[in-house]
Amino acid sequence: MDEKIRSKLQDRFVKRSSEETVQRGLVNFMNAAIDDFALESPSRVPATKITQAMIAIVIRLFSNGYSAASKAV
Repeated sequence: MDEKIRSKLQDRFVKRSSEETVQRGLVNFMNAAIDDFALESPSRVPATKITQAMIAIVIRLFSNGYSAASKAV
């Protein structure tokens, strides 16, 4: 895949996933922690966007799972 197209798709994915997240405060905290971790070594910087997107997805999945479980009880 062309690197320019891939970058655009990743940026759009991150933007959409961040707009839909229920736990905004937690996602912001995790993003800040990821940024701090990436600052320790320049080789880590390229993976920050995808890592932040994956963390946001996991938080959303846990939130959805918790909501579904609390409705079932």
